[in-house]
Amino acid sequence: MALFLTYSFLGFLLLIGSILIIPLVTPHHEWKLIKEKNRSAVIVFAGQIYAISNNLYSAIANSVSIPDFLLFGAVAIIWQILLFYLVELATTKIFYKQRFSNLIIENQIEPAILFAVFAVSVSNVISPSLIS
Repeated sequence: MALFLTYSFLGFLLLIGSILIIPLVTPHHEWKLIKEKNRSAVIVFAGQIYAISNNLYSAIANSVSIPDFLLFGAVAIIWQILLFYLVELATTKIFYKQRFSNLIIENQIEPAILFAVFAVSVSNVISPSLIS
């Protein structure tokens, strides 16, 4: 029971931490855009949070210790932040010829949906690696 409570509490802390950290490191302001009813910001942010929670699930299920879980949880959050910047680079150079964050600010739904699916897909790919 103690391990359940510890892992749950730390998992929630990491998830809440990621919800607080992501808006600080992205060029746009998720909470401001969400308050303005910007649907693309909601889709992108929801995809990121779901992907991180998926990775935290895998880290909890497969870790051998609390420090092990915390390390893999931090790696999951860092992966999602890196993914955002990789998509930002790709949209600027290849697909839309403008920054991904500008597409979000402009409330363009299609790239937001694509990013959310991409975030979850990358999460599904890296989740199994969180056991090694």
